[in-house]
Amino acid sequence: MPSLALSETPAHITPLPAHTDPTAVLADGGVADNPAYGLVQWMFTTPVGFAFTVAVLIAGACLFDARVRKAIAPLWRLVTGGLVFVEPGAWDSTWSRPAPHRPENQPMFRGERVPRTRWAKSPGYFRMAVRWGLALYGWALYAAPWLTLTASITAVLFVAVHRAVRLAQDRVFNRTMATFAQGAAVLLDEEGDPRRWIATPKVRLTWLPIALDPRITRAARKISEGLEHKLGRLAIPVLRIPLENDDAEIRVSLDAGLINKNLVNELGRLGLARIPEGPWKPHHDEAGLVLKFKHPKRPPAEVLYDDDAFHQFPVTEVPIGKSAEGWETLPLAKLTPHIVMSATTGWCKTTTANVYAAHMLGNGARGFINDPKRIGFTAPFGNLPNVTIKTTADGWQETNFIFLAEMERRYELIEKYPEIKENPELYFEPWFMLNDERGSYVADLKDAWKAAEEKGLPITLRREKKILWQSRAALMFMADFAQQANLPVFIDSDGRDQRMGRIASGPQTRSAWTMMFPGTAKKSIPVKKGRAVLGIGVDSVKEIQLANITDKQARDYAIAGIAIAERESEARAKRLKELTEGGSASVPQGDTPASPDKIVPSVPGQSRDTGTQTPEAIPAQDDSSGISFSKPDNTADETANGGGTLPGNLTEIAGNSGQVNDQQGSGSVPQGDTGTDQLIVGMTDGAAFLNMTQEAFVKARKRRAIPGEMRSGIQPAWRKLDLNEWRSQAPRAGAN
Repeated sequence: MPSLALSETPAHITPLPAHTDPTAVLADGGVADNPAYGLVQWMFTTPVGFAFTVAVLIAGACLFDARVRKAIAPLWRLVTGGLVFVEPGAWDSTWSRPAPHRPENQPMFRGERVPRTRWAKSPGYFRMAVRWGLALYGWALYAAPWLTLTASITAVLFVAVHRAVRLAQDRVFNRTMATFAQGAAVLLDEEGDPRRWIATPKVRLTWLPIALDPRITRAARKISEGLEHKLGRLAIPVLRIPLENDDAEIRVSLDAGLINKNLVNELGRLGLARIPEGPWKPHHDEAGLVLKFKHPKRPPAEVLYDDDAFHQFPVTEVPIGKSAEGWETLPLAKLTPHIVMSATTGWCKTTTANVYAAHMLGNGARGFINDPKRIGFTAPFGNLPNVTIKTTADGWQETNFIFLAEMERRYELIEKYPEIKENPELYFEPWFMLNDERGSYVADLKDAWKAAEEKGLPITLRREKKILWQSRAALMFMADFAQQANLPVFIDSDGRDQRMGRIASGPQTRSAWTMMFPGTAKKSIPVKKGRAVLGIGVDSVKEIQLANITDKQARDYAIAGIAIAERESEARAKRLKELTEGGSASVPQGDTPASPDKIVPSVPGQSRDTGTQTPEAIPAQDDSSGISFSKPDNTADETANGGGTLPGNLTEIAGNSGQVNDQQGSGSVPQGDTGTDQLIVGMTDGAAFLNMTQEAFVKARKRRAIPGEMRSGIQPAWRKLDLNEWRSQAPRAGAN
């Protein structure tokens, strides 16, 4: 075998070029296709890979050697932005957790450090994220300035709004729950933000009505009725926790180590005393580690006056609303013959008055309504024969005069026949007088009295005091509705004490509450439409939801009462005749049955084809209620819509003496108070009296009949009072 020199290359081997890299030969052999080779190459040939390799090696060493961990710690803090030059203490934060809370009463040792700022108490990962986030933000400003600035402004606005909302919520929470939270923190040894362990309903934006002074509403009414209603709807936005809601719940988180039941009971007692919008009922959920405060059973959210209420209660038991236990009534024949309601505009004052009137009229009573607003009761009760509506001061004087005269006549019968006193409802038709907007009612009466150059308390208000003292035995009742219950509304404390049924709805001033419920701690009335406080007598105060009724429903019940009144009046006349053993006693005043052609048969709850009655279907109201007044110029004695005789006791009230005796003294009857003012005769004089053109007056009279119209020869004639009332109650009909 021939030998080869060392410099010789075998014939079957191709020599490599001089510039060829040896690693390329390995690549040609398939080593570079292995993923492990590529990873190793990245770890040792690139800067990022080399840094990663070093970090992995250091981390591995830290797992097994504490000395390595201690040596690497400063480098780690430097990289992550958490560089410190001293060893962390017991109260410092760590990488994963914030700094622990140190009790304030624990003494400090020399050299002991306690972080004070929020940043120092933050965990290490949070501080690292913030620092690297700032670095990233700086790079973004350099790379895409406009996009970064837009996003920055949006983020700043979002944070500002969120912070403002949070501050507002904190303020509302502190205003509502501060006293309870402070006491609970002492009992539970809690510190910091109480919202961490006290959960309440979410803060909401609500509209709080503005309670205006009654003088402002009266002035607005004189300018425009629409302005008064707009002022009544004024409200301000308020952030508040809706604790008054029936389903409101407050949750207090408890520590798992709290096993002292006495402490839990004391916390429950504290909540009952300090959490507003009570009452509350505490419940300890031991499994859930929470103490819950909920409202006990409360009145229903909505109450409707319906057929069941109409048939369930008699005329002297007016179902005014429901409490948590059920219907609450006004016992007119017992404790509360006279009632008063205090409620600002929009808080169901007129609706409650309609419920009162509908129940009374529907059960056969006779009603007199004095309405300074002029529009509140026309739709439900206008042009009904069992209701008299007056809207002027002269009309109120006449209504008051008729009411007092009837009361005196009934007392004469009671004195003559004492048996009547035991069951007056068997002999007398129930009468009621309803005064809406009591503040304006009193003010207008005083203005009219002053305009007549009279002094002292108006005679109408003096007569009213006598009615308050004596009318219950005569089955005659009074209801007043006011914006705010103050001294001018009641005239004096005696006028307040005679009204033992009291209702407060909506925002109430402290003085109004004291006037309504003297000696009773002020209750927080929920800011919820229809929710009110009812007081019966001197010490019974409870929360109710007022009943609601529509104008059409109220009118239906009032119409149904016409037939009921006719039937009961016949029975009363028979009993009175039997009582007098066939004497000359007449049917009690106001009980004269209405003629069949004046009655529209209807039963509440049943459908009728007639619907809402028109003035043509229902006769005009009987303004004189069967009492006649002498007419000048030899005019025949007759009333506006029927004849009658003047009761004997009217001689003392409106006779020759012209004096009214009461506790306030005596005063003369104002001119025109008994309807003896000069008649307006003819269309020309009628139009001139109302400051209208004759053509407009004729058209308006055709659209709506004038109650109390009579004849003087061949021409129509009216009392001044009747014309003023017609114009007041139908301003559109009297438009020029």
